Amino acid sequence: MTKLIGTGANQVPTNADLGKLAYQDAIANGTGTAGQVLQSGGATGSPTWATISSNPYTAQSTNATGYITLVGGLIIQWGKSGYIGTGGSSSVSFAITFPNACRTVAMSPHAASTSNSFGWASGAPSTSGVTFYSRGAVPASGIYYIAIGH
Repeated sequence: MTKLIGTGANQVPTNADLGKLAYQDAIANGTGTAGQVLQSGGATGSPTWATISSNPYTAQSTNATGYITLVGGLIIQWGKSGYIGTGGSSSVSFAITFPNACRTVAMSPHAASTSNSFGWASGAPSTSGVTFYSRGAVPASGIYYIAIGH
């Protein structure tokens, strides 16, 4: 291991110094290769080299109604609803069911015209879908959406 950082013969390095020392020692003596990162050994262990995946996702579908599941469980889904007439609604089913919860849905209407007043809203999303509502004078040919959950 490298020399302790600090002043005085009996001074103990701070936790930050210990981390720096462990990192310096692993770099000096390490055998890491491309595609690896230095992983902490915790409070008492030595750092090690760990292989990482080049893909941050575990599954995906790039269809018009699609999704991506990220490492750690976060899921992002997207799609477009059907036509929504004035005062009407359109329900969509997500590409996959969120295992735990859909936390948010962002929406963007695809309107035929913006010359009149318009407004759209979404209902509370479930793990399997959401309903969009027209609240204005202009129908929408669909609502583009992004849903995020886990």
